Amino acid sequence: MPITVKDVAVTASVSLGTVSRVLNGDPSVSTEVRRRVREAVDTLGYTRLRSRSRANSYSPLKGRNIALVMLGMDRSLADLPSVAAAIHGAEATLKELGANLLLVDIPRADHLPATLGRNRIDGLLLQGALLETMLQHANIALLQRLEQIPTVWFLGKPVGAWGDVVESNDRSVGRLAAEHLWQQGHRRLAFLSPKPHQATFAQRQAAFEWHARRLGAHLTTVLGEGSEGKQPIPPVDALPSVDGLVEQLLSLPNHPTAVFVPGDAVAAMVYRALAQRGLQIGRDLSMISCNNEATLLAGLYPSLTTIDIHAEYIGRRAVDQLIWRLAHRELPADDIGVEPTLHGGESVNNYAASHAASNGHKTG
Repeated sequence: MPITVKDVAVTASVSLGTVSRVLNGDPSVSTEVRRRVREAVDTLGYTRLRSRSRANSYSPLKGRNIALVMLGMDRSLADLPSVAAAIHGAEATLKELGANLLLVDIPRADHLPATLGRNRIDGLLLQGALLETMLQHANIALLQRLEQIPTVWFLGKPVGAWGDVVESNDRSVGRLAAEHLWQQGHRRLAFLSPKPHQATFAQRQAAFEWHARRLGAHLTTVLGEGSEGKQPIPPVDALPSVDGLVEQLLSLPNHPTAVFVPGDAVAAMVYRALAQRGLQIGRDLSMISCNNEATLLAGLYPSLTTIDIHAEYIGRRAVDQLIWRLAHRELPADDIGVEPTLHGGESVNNYAASHAASNGHKTG
């Protein structure tokens, strides 16, 4: 008799739903529960029925046209690891479910592509520039067409946009960052961002500042001019976009000992800016970041402490939400936040220990 998911649940002493969540990569399941489920899978030799069986069985998306639209974003942003991972998660899930996928790129949000205008589109997955003014500058005919279609945004939703959204829980991101720095003995904290008008960055900033003040930290905020109103939204891929902010931070009297930046691409630029000044992350300034983008982190030394937003899972979860939305069109828009997790690195030192060692070295 073949091994079933029920056998796995009984062996691991968990529910069927928990087994399903582990097998689908839900990051909210605890490490201990994931370990038990995976051990049960290995012990029993359980094999899942994969995409072939899913596509051939009933699927609410089978044969439906689903458009995955990049709206108001520079094309290079799709190559950022977190964005690419979310897109991959969505694409893979749509393929498993037998949907017809249409990829549409509208960098300036300034026209209605023929693909969207003439084809029947059953549902939309949208990834858009998260600027406060993005929708104000978009083409009216384009917005009218998109608003007619059941929509799920992923990795954030622009201010004033319609539809559901699946994104990282940025309140938890800010809390994790503030609490980790505080636990490591840092009392003078800073937030640094070159894009103050980017909605996700702004949400992380607000949460970090609130929790830093709750803990009793002294807080400094260093912000760039941003790119409000510019479309497509440019990437943070050049040192000048961050170098001046680092200079401002370091020039402060009794400057902060630790800084939170809202994305790994920004963190990589801070590493470079400090290196040009003969300074080192983790020794001269501690830093924590967000997104856990492995390809950006690979060349950084010392290793970066970052917060994993589980981007691929967000893409997969967006497809699940679209299925729900297609069946519940009359209900209000829903906002689903995926819980992040902290990945420790060497970029955050223990301030008390490092300060004591530094004083001891000077005394000796």
